[in-house]
Amino acid sequence: MMRAPALLLAVGLVIWAAAAAQGQYGGGTEPSPPTQPGQPAQAGGKVETQLRTAIDHAKNAAGSQAMAAAVSHLGHALNCIEGTRGRNFNASWGHVCQGQGDGIYTDIRGQRNAESVMVVLESADGLALAGVKAGHLAAVQNAARGVAALLQIVRDGLR
Repeated sequence: MMRAPALLLAVGLVIWAAAAAQGQYGGGTEPSPPTQPGQPAQAGGKVETQLRTAIDHAKNAAGSQAMAAAVSHLGHALNCIEGTRGRNFNASWGHVCQGQGDGIYTDIRGQRNAESVMVVLESADGLALAGVKAGHLAAVQNAARGVAALLQIVRDGLR
């Protein structure tokens, strides 16, 4: 039986490899501009703004060398995905997408190509949740890499 950290590592590596093969992780994407908590979202750009913020924080989690920082940043990404009404929203992590929209899940409804990326968004949400619950830094970092890659696929799919 595979233990949770090993499973997270395996899932993260598979997601990273698939995204890298498609050129969607790493050097093939344009850099995301920095976002600030409470930054107002422009009309029609709520999902894009929240995706950029969530991707940035997932990448921060992946690069964190301290468990608390990694979990906090991955929690930021999870909160951006779910919004304040989400089942797994945790205010103690902070809500870096506050003022940007109502959560990616909520705001993606009605967007062009939304149905085609929902399974990927759901996967990012589940992986983020598993990552914040993981008991090892490497597992959190690998989950965060996977979340960043999956959210980038969602972002690209909405264009």
